[in-house]
Amino acid sequence: MTASLTRRAVQLTAAYWVSVPVLATVIAFSQGQGGWLVFTWYELIAMGFAVYVVPLTALLWIGWAIFRVRGWKDAVVPFTIFGVMLPFAYYAASLVPGLLERYWHARQLAKARIEAITDEPLISAHAHPIGVRFAYRVTFPLGLSSLGQEPPADAPSAGLYLPYQKSTLMEFANRDSTLRQVSRGGFAVGTTTVTVDAVPMFMPLSIQLPNAFPASDPRNLCFRWKNAEDRARQLAAPPQTVLIEIGPYGRYVQRGGRGTAHAYRLADFYAGAQAEGARECP
Repeated sequence: MTASLTRRAVQLTAAYWVSVPVLATVIAFSQGQGGWLVFTWYELIAMGFAVYVVPLTALLWIGWAIFRVRGWKDAVVPFTIFGVMLPFAYYAASLVPGLLERYWHARQLAKARIEAITDEPLISAHAHPIGVRFAYRVTFPLGLSSLGQEPPADAPSAGLYLPYQKSTLMEFANRDSTLRQVSRGGFAVGTTTVTVDAVPMFMPLSIQLPNAFPASDPRNLCFRWKNAEDRARQLAAPPQTVLIEIGPYGRYVQRGGRGTAHAYRLADFYAGAQAEGARECP
Protein backbone atom coordinates (compact mmCIF):
# COMPACT_ATOMS: atom_id res chain seq x y z
CA MET A 1 0.00 0.00 0.00
CA THR A 2 3.04 2.27 -0.08
CA ALA A 3 2.15 3.14 -3.65
CA SER A 4 -1.34 4.27 -2.53
CA LEU A 5 0.15 6.49 0.14
CA THR A 6 2.62 7.97 -2.35
CA ARG A 7 -0.12 8.44 -4.93
CA ARG A 8 -2.24 10.30 -2.39
CA ALA A 9 0.72 12.53 -1.50
CA VAL A 10 1.18 13.35 -5.19
CA GLN A 11 -2.51 14.11 -5.55
CA LEU A 12 -2.48 16.43 -2.55
CA THR A 13 0.65 18.14 -3.84
CA ALA A 14 -1.03 18.72 -7.20
CA ALA A 15 -4.06 20.16 -5.38
CA TYR A 16 -1.83 22.63 -3.54
CA TRP A 17 -0.11 23.74 -6.73
CA VAL A 18 -3.31 24.08 -8.75
CA SER A 19 -5.17 25.97 -6.03
CA VAL A 20 -2.75 28.93 -6.07
CA PRO A 21 -3.45 30.10 -9.66
CA VAL A 22 -7.17 29.65 -9.02
CA LEU A 23 -7.12 31.70 -5.81
CA ALA A 24 -4.82 34.29 -7.41
CA THR A 25 -7.31 34.75 -10.24
CA VAL A 26 -10.22 35.17 -7.81
CA ILE A 27 -8.31 37.68 -5.66
CA ALA A 28 -7.02 39.61 -8.70
CA PHE A 29 -10.56 40.13 -9.99
CA SER A 30 -12.07 40.84 -6.55
CA GLN A 31 -9.56 43.43 -5.34
CA GLY A 32 -10.33 45.89 -8.15
CA GLN A 33 -8.05 48.76 -9.06
CA GLY A 34 -8.56 50.98 -6.02
CA GLY A 35 -6.66 51.14 -2.77
CA TRP A 36 -3.05 51.90 -2.03
CA LEU A 37 -1.83 48.29 -2.31
CA VAL A 38 -2.87 46.32 -5.40
CA PHE A 39 -1.03 43.21 -6.60
CA THR A 40 -0.94 41.89 -10.14
CA TRP A 41 -1.96 38.34 -10.96
CA TYR A 42 1.67 37.30 -11.42
CA GLU A 43 2.68 38.84 -8.08
CA LEU A 44 -0.13 37.02 -6.29
CA ILE A 45 0.95 33.70 -7.81
CA ALA A 46 4.60 34.29 -6.88
CA MET A 47 3.67 35.17 -3.29
CA GLY A 48 1.30 32.21 -3.06
CA PHE A 49 3.98 29.74 -4.13
CA ALA A 50 6.67 31.28 -1.93
CA VAL A 51 4.56 31.70 1.20
CA TYR A 52 2.18 28.75 1.02
CA VAL A 53 2.74 26.15 -1.68
CA VAL A 54 6.45 25.45 -1.16
CA PRO A 55 6.22 25.24 2.67
CA LEU A 56 3.01 23.17 2.49
CA THR A 57 4.55 20.77 -0.01
CA ALA A 58 7.60 20.33 2.20
CA LEU A 59 5.44 19.70 5.28
CA LEU A 60 3.24 17.25 3.38
CA TRP A 61 6.18 15.12 2.25
CA ILE A 62 7.73 15.27 5.70
CA GLY A 63 4.44 13.85 6.94
CA TRP A 64 4.55 11.21 4.20
CA ALA A 65 8.04 10.21 5.36
CA ILE A 66 6.87 9.97 8.96
CA PHE A 67 3.96 7.76 7.94
CA ARG A 68 6.34 5.44 6.10
CA VAL A 69 8.93 5.32 8.88
CA ARG A 70 6.24 4.57 11.47
CA GLY A 71 4.89 1.76 9.28
CA TRP A 72 1.55 3.46 8.62
CA LYS A 73 1.65 2.58 4.95
CA ASP A 74 -2.01 1.57 4.87
CA ALA A 75 -3.26 4.70 6.63
CA VAL A 76 -4.36 6.46 3.45
CA VAL A 77 -7.47 8.00 5.01
CA PRO A 78 -5.65 9.52 8.04
CA PHE A 79 -2.95 10.80 5.68
CA THR A 80 -5.61 12.35 3.45
CA ILE A 81 -7.16 14.08 6.44
CA PHE A 82 -3.70 15.31 7.42
CA GLY A 83 -3.10 16.68 3.93
CA VAL A 84 -6.49 18.40 3.74
CA MET A 85 -6.19 19.99 7.18
CA LEU A 86 -2.56 21.00 6.72
CA PRO A 87 -3.25 24.28 4.81
CA PHE A 88 -5.70 25.42 7.48
CA ALA A 89 -3.33 24.52 10.32
CA TYR A 90 -0.45 26.23 8.52
CA TYR A 91 -2.48 29.41 8.02
CA ALA A 92 -3.63 29.42 11.66
CA ALA A 93 -0.05 28.93 12.84
CA SER A 94 1.09 31.86 10.68
CA LEU A 95 -1.32 34.14 12.57
CA VAL A 96 -0.02 33.23 16.02
CA PRO A 97 3.11 35.47 16.08
CA GLY A 98 1.09 38.53 15.04
CA LEU A 99 -1.61 37.81 17.62
CA LEU A 100 0.97 37.39 20.36
CA GLU A 101 2.73 40.59 19.31
CA ARG A 102 -0.52 42.59 19.38
CA TYR A 103 -1.46 41.06 22.76
CA TRP A 104 1.88 42.11 24.23
CA HIS A 105 1.58 45.54 22.62
CA ALA A 106 -1.83 46.00 24.26
CA ARG A 107 -0.36 45.09 27.67
CA GLN A 108 2.48 47.56 27.15
CA LEU A 109 0.05 50.31 26.17
CA ALA A 110 -2.16 49.68 29.21
CA LYS A 111 0.81 50.36 31.52
CA ALA A 112 1.98 53.57 29.80
CA ARG A 113 1.44 56.80 31.76
CA ILE A 114 1.94 60.52 31.23
CA GLU A 115 4.14 61.72 34.09
CA ALA A 116 4.36 65.48 33.48
CA ILE A 117 3.49 68.16 30.95
CA THR A 118 5.24 71.52 30.74
CA ASP A 119 4.71 74.44 28.35
CA GLU A 120 6.24 77.75 27.38
CA PRO A 121 5.95 80.24 24.51
CA LEU A 122 7.51 79.06 21.26
CA ILE A 123 10.10 81.70 20.33
CA SER A 124 11.29 82.13 16.75
CA ALA A 125 14.92 82.44 15.69
CA HIS A 126 14.46 86.24 15.83
CA ALA A 127 13.06 86.13 19.42
CA HIS A 128 9.37 86.59 18.54
CA PRO A 129 6.54 84.51 20.11
CA ILE A 130 4.78 82.47 17.43
CA GLY A 131 3.15 79.58 19.30
CA VAL A 132 3.40 77.11 22.17
CA ARG A 133 6.20 74.68 22.94
CA PHE A 134 5.15 71.91 25.27
CA ALA A 135 6.91 68.81 26.48
CA TYR A 136 5.52 65.70 28.11
CA ARG A 137 7.21 62.79 29.83
CA VAL A 138 5.78 59.34 29.15
CA THR A 139 6.71 56.28 31.20
CA PHE A 140 6.60 52.86 29.56
CA PRO A 141 7.12 50.25 32.32
CA LEU A 142 7.10 47.47 29.69
CA GLY A 143 8.29 49.54 26.74
CA LEU A 144 6.12 49.85 23.63
CA SER A 145 6.71 47.79 20.49
CA SER A 146 6.37 49.51 17.13
CA LEU A 147 4.29 46.81 15.35
CA GLY A 148 6.32 47.64 12.25
CA GLN A 149 5.18 51.27 12.14
CA GLU A 150 7.08 54.55 12.35
CA PRO A 151 6.20 56.28 14.62
CA PRO A 152 5.17 53.18 16.55
CA ALA A 153 1.54 52.14 16.66
CA ASP A 154 -0.27 53.94 19.49
CA ALA A 155 2.63 56.34 20.01
CA PRO A 156 1.73 59.34 22.22
CA SER A 157 1.18 61.96 19.53
CA ALA A 158 -0.21 65.27 20.75
CA GLY A 159 -2.56 67.99 19.57
CA LEU A 160 -3.63 71.39 20.89
CA TYR A 161 -6.90 73.26 20.58
CA LEU A 162 -8.59 76.24 22.15
CA PRO A 163 -11.31 75.71 24.75
CA TYR A 164 -13.69 78.28 23.26
CA GLN A 165 -13.72 76.55 19.87
CA LYS A 166 -15.73 73.36 19.51
CA SER A 167 -14.57 72.25 16.08
CA THR A 168 -11.40 70.15 15.89
CA LEU A 169 -7.94 69.58 17.32
CA MET A 170 -6.45 71.35 14.34
CA GLU A 171 -6.79 74.87 15.73
CA PHE A 172 -3.06 74.49 16.34
CA ALA A 173 -0.74 72.90 13.81
CA ASN A 174 2.28 70.89 14.93
CA ARG A 175 5.24 72.76 13.50
CA ASP A 176 7.76 70.26 14.84
CA SER A 177 7.89 67.24 17.12
CA THR A 178 10.61 64.98 18.50
CA LEU A 179 8.23 62.00 18.62
CA ARG A 180 9.67 60.29 15.55
CA GLN A 181 13.26 60.76 16.72
CA VAL A 182 12.73 59.35 20.22
CA SER A 183 10.58 56.40 19.14
CA ARG A 184 12.49 54.72 16.33
CA GLY A 185 11.89 50.98 16.58
CA GLY A 186 9.54 51.45 19.52
CA PHE A 187 9.88 52.84 23.03
CA ALA A 188 12.36 51.31 25.44
CA VAL A 189 11.47 50.52 29.04
CA GLY A 190 11.64 53.74 31.04
CA THR A 191 10.66 57.38 30.59
CA THR A 192 10.72 59.28 27.31
CA THR A 193 10.31 63.02 26.79
CA VAL A 194 8.53 64.32 23.70
CA THR A 195 8.69 67.99 22.71
CA VAL A 196 6.12 69.53 20.37
CA ASP A 197 6.12 73.00 18.78
CA ALA A 198 2.60 74.12 17.87
CA VAL A 199 1.38 77.28 16.14
CA PRO A 200 -2.14 78.56 15.42
CA MET A 201 -3.67 77.39 12.17
CA PHE A 202 -3.98 80.96 10.89
CA MET A 203 -0.20 81.22 10.73
CA PRO A 204 1.45 81.37 7.28
CA LEU A 205 2.74 78.12 5.83
CA SER A 206 6.30 79.39 6.21
CA ILE A 207 5.76 79.36 9.98
CA GLN A 208 3.64 76.19 10.16
CA LEU A 209 5.96 74.09 7.99
CA PRO A 210 9.15 76.06 7.41
CA ASN A 211 11.04 73.16 5.83
CA ALA A 212 8.37 72.53 3.22
CA PHE A 213 7.30 76.14 2.60
CA PRO A 214 10.30 78.50 2.69
CA ALA A 215 9.80 82.14 3.59
CA SER A 216 11.64 83.13 0.40
CA ASP A 217 8.39 82.50 -1.48
CA PRO A 218 6.02 85.46 -0.78
CA ARG A 219 2.99 83.18 -1.13
CA ASN A 220 4.09 81.31 1.99
CA LEU A 221 4.01 84.48 4.12
CA CYS A 222 0.23 85.01 3.96
CA PHE A 223 -1.96 84.61 7.03
CA ARG A 224 -4.59 81.89 6.57
CA TRP A 225 -7.98 83.08 7.82
CA LYS A 226 -11.28 81.36 7.11
CA ASN A 227 -12.98 84.72 6.74
CA ALA A 228 -13.00 88.24 8.20
CA GLU A 229 -15.18 87.17 11.12
CA ASP A 230 -12.76 84.38 12.00
CA ARG A 231 -9.86 86.86 11.94
CA ALA A 232 -11.63 89.33 14.21
CA ARG A 233 -12.74 86.64 16.66
CA GLN A 234 -9.33 85.08 17.08
CA LEU A 235 -7.40 88.33 17.39
CA ALA A 236 -9.87 89.62 19.97
CA ALA A 237 -9.66 86.46 22.11
CA PRO A 238 -8.35 87.05 25.65
CA PRO A 239 -5.37 85.15 27.11
CA GLN A 240 -6.41 81.59 27.79
CA THR A 241 -5.01 78.16 28.46
CA VAL A 242 -4.70 75.77 25.55
CA LEU A 243 -6.18 72.29 25.91
CA ILE A 244 -4.14 69.18 25.18
CA GLU A 245 -4.95 65.77 23.79
CA ILE A 246 -2.34 63.02 23.67
CA GLY A 247 -3.37 60.04 21.63
CA PRO A 248 -4.16 58.52 19.34
CA TYR A 249 -7.81 59.07 20.22
CA GLY A 250 -6.93 60.42 23.65
CA ARG A 251 -5.54 57.14 24.96
CA TYR A 252 -2.98 58.95 27.11
CA VAL A 253 -4.78 62.23 27.78
CA GLN A 254 -8.41 62.69 26.76
CA ARG A 255 -9.43 65.79 24.80
CA GLY A 256 -9.67 68.60 27.31
CA GLY A 257 -8.34 66.41 30.09
CA ARG A 258 -5.28 68.61 30.56
CA GLY A 259 -4.43 72.19 29.74
CA THR A 260 -1.31 74.29 29.53
CA ALA A 261 0.01 75.81 32.73
CA HIS A 262 0.23 79.25 31.13
CA ALA A 263 -2.32 81.37 29.31
CA TYR A 264 -1.63 82.51 25.76
CA ARG A 265 -3.08 85.29 23.60
CA LEU A 266 -3.46 84.64 19.89
CA ALA A 267 -2.87 88.30 19.09
CA ASP A 268 0.64 87.99 20.56
CA PHE A 269 1.42 85.15 18.15
CA TYR A 270 -0.03 87.22 15.32
CA ALA A 271 2.24 90.13 16.18
CA GLY A 272 5.22 87.78 16.40
CA ALA A 273 4.47 86.41 12.96
CA GLN A 274 4.20 89.93 11.55
CA ALA A 275 7.64 90.70 12.97
CA GLU A 276 8.87 87.57 11.13
CA GLY A 277 7.57 88.97 7.84
CA ALA A 278 4.07 87.49 7.72
CA ARG A 279 1.41 89.65 6.07
CA GLU A 280 -2.24 89.87 5.15
CA CYS A 281 -2.89 88.90 1.56
CA PRO A 282 -5.95 89.76 -0.53
